[in-house]
Amino acid sequence: MTILGEGKLKEVREYFSLLRGNLLIIIVTWAFINFAREVTSIYYPKYVVALGAPLFVPGLLRALYMAITAITAILGGYIADRYGRKNIITIFTFCVASSYLLYATAPTWQWLIIAESTLALSSIYIPALQAMIADSIPPEKRGKGYSLTYLMISLAGTPSALIALTLYLQHGLVQGVRIAFFTASICALIAAALRSFFLRETLQASSNSITRTRGLKEFLKDTLSSYKHALKSMKKSLVWLIIAYIIFTFSFAACTSYWIFYTTEEIGITDKQWAWISLAYDITYFLTLIATGIIVDKIGRKKSWVLSRILFATATLIYLLTPKFTSITITLPTSIIILQKYHILIVDFAIFALALGILGVAISALQADLIPRELRGRTMATISLLSSFLAIVPGSIYGGYTYQYLNKATPFITLLILNLISLTIIILKVKEPKIKEK
Repeated sequence: MTILGEGKLKEVREYFSLLRGNLLIIIVTWAFINFAREVTSIYYPKYVVALGAPLFVPGLLRALYMAITAITAILGGYIADRYGRKNIITIFTFCVASSYLLYATAPTWQWLIIAESTLALSSIYIPALQAMIADSIPPEKRGKGYSLTYLMISLAGTPSALIALTLYLQHGLVQGVRIAFFTASICALIAAALRSFFLRETLQASSNSITRTRGLKEFLKDTLSSYKHALKSMKKSLVWLIIAYIIFTFSFAACTSYWIFYTTEEIGITDKQWAWISLAYDITYFLTLIATGIIVDKIGRKKSWVLSRILFATATLIYLLTPKFTSITITLPTSIIILQKYHILIVDFAIFALALGILGVAISALQADLIPRELRGRTMATISLLSSFLAIVPGSIYGGYTYQYLNKATPFITLLILNLISLTIIILKVKEPKIKEK
């Protein structure tokens, strides 16, 4: 074996050495849930409309879900930092399993309001899960750690588009999505059991006996005081990071529920082709994550984020221009390649996947670098709260309204513009810390 080969092998072993303990359990269980969620998400917006909902309702349901999630995240983050991470994670993962049954049995679209609300309330454990992940990865390896986490989760979700397509072709839209949600419930139940048995607490709470005996008023007062302290403790770069993230997230939320509608109805792609485009996205996202952790740790979090935003802007521009093309001809020295809209979108969504793969790892690592361990649960919950109420909720409503009542391209034009504004803020205002938080 050559010296180069030995070095590569050592690097691979070091990369996968993080795959143990809590991080291993989180990755395995998250993979179960993510696989099932991805299967349900491929045709979910059309499922909502098929149950009789107007076109703006998918965006409205997403806004409802995110609003409730943001509120519960406040309490969830406090519990994560005060009582510890494990119990809240395991209990509410069981609740997630139950909530998926509501989606599967919905007789009308109004029933989905209950399903979205129940799932959102169950997400109270998310800040604790995020904090436990950050607790379980050494500071100098966070890029690799988050990359490995997202890599394994992405791998589990890769075949979801094909499974969703198979269910769609064999059982139709509505029945196929119902079966997908039943599957999601089973997967979440397995994940909850594994978390209950194998997760180990990462934060020893020192004041449990006191806070458990206090009244609700005192508890809420203490909670608000804790979050106020978390806000005041934010570094300037973290504040700008949040602002840039909110601007981007608003525009991305506006499009989330309407990619499938615009792609199939305005560009002319079939539902079957949409599944293959989704598969191309998933495969590219997975392949991106293989190298992203090393890239983020070597070139830095900020440069990685800037690169991802440039790629995202490019992909958005191509997407907006695609309806104007019937085909694109590429002349090579020995042949001619003709790309139809379907082929263009496969390439385009691969670029989207590349951009988002880099972005996810870079922002997670940078947040962990900037947030002290003892404030991590509350600060991450605060970020979730701000992004939900200032970005995802209004963005989802904006997307639904503009798509149905204004120009159908408006959400995607907004995405292009606000992404560039967010990119400018990152370049000018965000700095990586010289000393990373533990």
